[in-house]
Amino acid sequence: MIRHETEIAIIGAGFSGSLLALILQRLDRKVVLLERGAHPRFAVGESSTPLANLSLENLCRQYDLPRLMPFGKYGSWQQTYPALSCGLKRGFSFFRQEPQQKFLPQADHANELLVAASPNDEVGDTHWFREQFDDFFVREVKTAGIPYYDQTEITKLQHPRGWLLQGHRGDDAVEIKARFLIDASGSSSILARALDMDCRPQNLHTRSWSVYSHFTNVGLWGDSLQNAGGSLANHPFHCDDAALHHILDDGWMWVLRFNNGVTSAGIVFNAEKLSCSNTKTPDEIWGATLQRYPAIAEQFSQAERIRPLIVTPRLQRRAPQAAGEDWVMLPHSAYFIDPLLSSGNAHALLAIDRLARLIDAHWERPSFTPQLLAYNAKLQREINFIDLLVHGCYLAFTHFPLLAAYSMYYFTGAIYSETRRRQGAATGEDEFLFSHHPPFRAAVEDGYKTLFHLSKKAPLSFDEISAFQQKVARDIAPYNLAGLGDPAKQNMYPFV
Repeated sequence: MIRHETEIAIIGAGFSGSLLALILQRLDRKVVLLERGAHPRFAVGESSTPLANLSLENLCRQYDLPRLMPFGKYGSWQQTYPALSCGLKRGFSFFRQEPQQKFLPQADHANELLVAASPNDEVGDTHWFREQFDDFFVREVKTAGIPYYDQTEITKLQHPRGWLLQGHRGDDAVEIKARFLIDASGSSSILARALDMDCRPQNLHTRSWSVYSHFTNVGLWGDSLQNAGGSLANHPFHCDDAALHHILDDGWMWVLRFNNGVTSAGIVFNAEKLSCSNTKTPDEIWGATLQRYPAIAEQFSQAERIRPLIVTPRLQRRAPQAAGEDWVMLPHSAYFIDPLLSSGNAHALLAIDRLARLIDAHWERPSFTPQLLAYNAKLQREINFIDLLVHGCYLAFTHFPLLAAYSMYYFTGAIYSETRRRQGAATGEDEFLFSHHPPFRAAVEDGYKTLFHLSKKAPLSFDEISAFQQKVARDIAPYNLAGLGDPAKQNMYPFV
């Protein structure tokens, strides 16, 4: 039998759980890390952003984790860990696909949007090949001597005074006693189930589902674009070195390329337009979508799946509470909205920073529980904000000029937050994507309401579209550090 008594137990050994375990050890807390599966393992949630990288680098500096520091930039990653697969992400690229039509490039890039996140490859962001990335973090946990039990199924959680975790690891019974419990289990949401929470996303606007896998031999979209007569000359970066988005009538598709020949790709459907069918197989859903969009079908004409397609009937979930007096959930355990804006990893790292500071300053003090409740309140506000950003984009998928305009709220919040961090102006009161700032948040909320009403009208006039674009430009003007929304740039935004 495996028995262990500790101060803090963490359930889930993805990169978030492992990183937090390493940090808590640096804070002289006794911690044990538990994992239901075993590494290496398949996982998505692969796209980083400058906010994610800045948070990771800050955590590495603050808690003396030099071996993780190189993951903050593509160049240092390649130099330090060349055998560890990743992908170069220079920014976000969006291309509007029309049903039953080949992609028709326009001279003014009206059906394209590229927003750069870095000035060059050396300091570029990355796509994390999670199979290897998470495994590296777990190996750091083991090297640090932190008790780690993988292939451990927790079958019973008791909450008398502290926590009693019971289960099994192979043929061995497991019993872990902990004063504090951290849920980093992701979609398993083990704490939500133990506390009998209703995590149905009834108060979220976004409703989507997906089908996805990993592939080899996926064609470059840049080649398809050039073959269709498009110009890449004024693209601020190669459109494939990005979180590449194909925007569809009823959803969108991600394409993330790694440097080991593997490409992560998935189609996310707007459930308000196309419900998830239990009668179709994942391959039938995938095949029907590619057949509807010829340009995507061409890009994937030689592609080969290296693992079965996975269908998620509903992506959204949300725990009504993410922290209590002796427990807390990391963001991916507390909620999920949609991968559209690559917000998940950055939000997770922000929460890890927030939680580490909380434990360092308030552990075993009367202020500990109030601070945990404050953590929950911030997280819930941030979830609402992300939901508005994502759902607003969904409302605009069939009107690409509206999507290009509305997405500027996200890019403005992200870039402004990044700049505050780089300049040392960010404080513990900062919330994700600058959403704590009342005028900016109010502007986004009003922009969402305006877009919601526009989405109910068809067709839209030129004046209506132009008025919305001008509204967004006015809203973001006090925080616009990158010339976003400038019509002269024709949807091509280099790094500033």
